[in-house]
Amino acid sequence: MSESPSIAQLLDRFLSDQEDRLKIQQYRACSTVIDMLSGYLNRYAYITLIGAERQEWDRAFSAGDDRAFCNVFGVRKLISGIKPFHAQHLRTRLQSPELVQDHALTVTTDLVDWLAARGLTA
Repeated sequence: MSESPSIAQLLDRFLSDQEDRLKIQQYRACSTVIDMLSGYLNRYAYITLIGAERQEWDRAFSAGDDRAFCNVFGVRKLISGIKPFHAQHLRTRLQSPELVQDHALTVTTDLVDWLAARGLTA
């Protein structure tokens, strides 16, 4: 059931492309948002899993993979995790300032566009 490429691989590729395109300060800000997204997915998104997906995540996490969500799942779970990242995590849990929320929205929009340009949207 593990999807290929994994969320972790997709995010690494996206950042690599952004590093070539952005100025260093812009890249660092983009990288911070991607780290926050990855952290959110690995810490909280597993609660949305049911059945075989939950079992696969449980096995990986129980084996010591604290980044199991991003290592096991792919583009479908990445895309479905973006809205809750903004709504539940940045706004509600972290109560991030509007400027941070706006920047995160820009980065995740760029990420979705990047995925679509590569035919990777599910």
